[in-house]
Amino acid sequence: MLWLVGALISSAILQHELNESFDRAQAEVARRLLPLMTDSLFDRDEADGDVHEIHHLPVDGERALVYQLRSPGGHLLVKSDDAPDAPLDGNPEQGFADAGQYRVFTLVDRQTGLTIQVGELLSHRTHAVWGSTLTLFLPLMLLIPLSAVGIWYGARSGLAPLSRLRQEIASRDSANLNPIASAGLPAELVPIVVALSSLMLRLKSALEGERQFAANSAHELRTPIAAALAQTQRLLETTRDEAALANGRKVEATLRRIARLAEKLMQLARADAGMAVTGEPTAVLPVLRLIIADTIARSGRVIELHAKPGAESLKVAVNIDALGIVLRNLVDNAISHSPADSKVEIEVSGAMITVRNESPVIPADAVERLRARFERGATTAPGSGLGLAIVDTILRQVGGELRLNSPADGVTGGFEATLIFPTSHSAEPK
Repeated sequence: MLWLVGALISSAILQHELNESFDRAQAEVARRLLPLMTDSLFDRDEADGDVHEIHHLPVDGERALVYQLRSPGGHLLVKSDDAPDAPLDGNPEQGFADAGQYRVFTLVDRQTGLTIQVGELLSHRTHAVWGSTLTLFLPLMLLIPLSAVGIWYGARSGLAPLSRLRQEIASRDSANLNPIASAGLPAELVPIVVALSSLMLRLKSALEGERQFAANSAHELRTPIAAALAQTQRLLETTRDEAALANGRKVEATLRRIARLAEKLMQLARADAGMAVTGEPTAVLPVLRLIIADTIARSGRVIELHAKPGAESLKVAVNIDALGIVLRNLVDNAISHSPADSKVEIEVSGAMITVRNESPVIPADAVERLRARFERGATTAPGSGLGLAIVDTILRQVGGELRLNSPADGVTGGFEATLIFPTSHSAEPK
């Protein structure tokens, strides 16, 4: 753009200078012709009233200048053979003027009163100006594309190490926090790589600490709760006191709720620690079938699985444990919050899994609140209000999405949760 602006300014200056040069040449021609034609006129013996025409030498076909010599009364005396009979400039004042197709210079001899007008075709000047301007722009038309290609190639080559570094950083996740190699990188990028590698080592240590804490805490919580639950169940079997039995059953129910809450809290802790991200894709249907079979065995409920074409080859970039947690939470929620004699439908289509039950319709404002932690809605079913929060956390970690709708799509009632996974690649599971 700067080159083009510079060329435009140069062309304007060139046009001005060329016009000045043409004017000076035209004025010089008039000053030289006037005394010559004056002397020739007084030496002639032709009768008054005859117009003497001067013929151009046939050197070439381009005749840019014409001229006329007139008496003090305006009578035409001498002219070039290609000049018109009418005055070139009808209002002859000494100096330059644009008249029709000519640029006219008028010169008056103060002694004799004779007037000479020299005209130059404006088209001749325009042609000369455009020809000169093209000599400025034609090299630019070649240089600008070549420069653009050179700049693009230079910038691309110069930024190639930065692109490789970006790809290396993008490939890091909770499952791959290895340091980035600085070999082959420009010296300006090495401090950044060193700082990033140090940060990833600290992050790796922190994540491993959180995962270890979550696993240890789950084990430590499960053991005393399970022991207390076992002791309570044994007391219930041995006691015959009705009041003690009633109190014991309350204690048993409370311990079961604590056990479920502890399990959900451990799942949430693992989800918050970033356990969902993995570098290996996981086949969906084997995990889903295992969870459905286990749920049917525990609850005796009817669960229908509809696998659309291509579902068998579906793999998602989610840790297999995280995938199991997501699917189990959705299936358990669908069972817990629907009538005992109703069925649960699960549909796998593309990279989407939809779990649908026949629960009462949930208001739209309450549906979105179900993503929040410890949000249970208007229900008396057992639960902690963490299931959908855990699912939403895991889905967001892997770039997926959880959609909640009530009523379910295509019907007047029910509730459905749709998981939309980012697909890794599709292949037959081994």
